[in-house]
Amino acid sequence: MAKPNTRQVDRVIREAESRLQRIRNGEVSALSGGEQARFIAHVGRGCVKVVRGKSTSKADRAADRVFADAEERVSAELAAARNARQAVINEAAAAKVAKKTESRWW
Repeated sequence: MAKPNTRQVDRVIREAESRLQRIRNGEVSALSGGEQARFIAHVGRGCVKVVRGKSTSKADRAADRVFADAEERVSAELAAARNARQAVINEAAAAKVAKKTESRWW
């Protein structure tokens, strides 16, 4: 029996790993649309605070929280994709064992 076909799941895993690395590097383009909007809103609020001569710590924390939430979400997606890949491999192994046990005819 051939190797299990995990190409699609492998592609999803590669994309998730890449996105996770980009999020860790602080790239806004790696965020989803809603997360990008929230991040830009927090940056805008921080700019207003700077212009008014006030502290931006709350806006900074909120912007950091957007990235932390995105990292957590993508990490969960990555874990789920890895579990799905393992399930495909386990299913193929079970089918191989079942095929071998059926072929015994003594």
